Amino acid sequence: MKNKILKEFKDKKTFIGISFSSIPSTESAVAVIDENLNIISMDKLFSMHDIHNYLTTLPGIKNSIIAVSMSKNEVMISSKWKYVSRVYHPVNLNSSIKNLDGWADRFSKKGTDLFKELKSEGYDIFRFDIHNAKTAFGCNDAFLERSPADCKALQCGLKEKLNMHSLPSNMLPVSELEAILGAYTIYCYSKENQKCKKLFDFHGLEVIGFLQGLCSMPLRTLS
Repeated sequence: MKNKILKEFKDKKTFIGISFSSIPSTESAVAVIDENLNIISMDKLFSMHDIHNYLTTLPGIKNSIIAVSMSKNEVMISSKWKYVSRVYHPVNLNSSIKNLDGWADRFSKKGTDLFKELKSEGYDIFRFDIHNAKTAFGCNDAFLERSPADCKALQCGLKEKLNMHSLPSNMLPVSELEAILGAYTIYCYSKENQKCKKLFDFHGLEVIGFLQGLCSMPLRTLS
């Protein structure tokens, strides 16, 4: 059954990545690439309505496959030890530590209902973790998240490590770069790249990502 599904995905013509923001003050973004990894379009999205409207009106959506980033859990933390410790998985396994209001959850459930609804309507939609993808390409270590230096490092990584030389020379918004990373992730998954697999399920949707180790193979050789 799994092989049949992946074979169906191999026929997809366009690959859509969405960088999904967890807070209203930070914009979301979408990027669309084709089979030759040319960027077809990029755009900013500012609300759930924008995301729904974009996907439901995009021409050729039935020939597309979509990856939406996992949004971070922005629940207010009442103490520093909780803020520091929630990134560690054992916190969720310790029954003596109560996960009140979901403070120990790394990811937010925001948007889950919309994406599940789209999936039930026939859209091929998955989730991905931006940090997993950045780490796979060595673009996640040295800089403060979403800082100008982080943005520049990510854009250079997409250009040089993934051979995406169609990117403009001026610096793009980091949300659009993350969306491109999502589009590339779903491209790898649909082409049965051995480094990109299903990692786990999150509220009824499959989360895909790269296995441990740098994915440094040239982009054009994956298919």
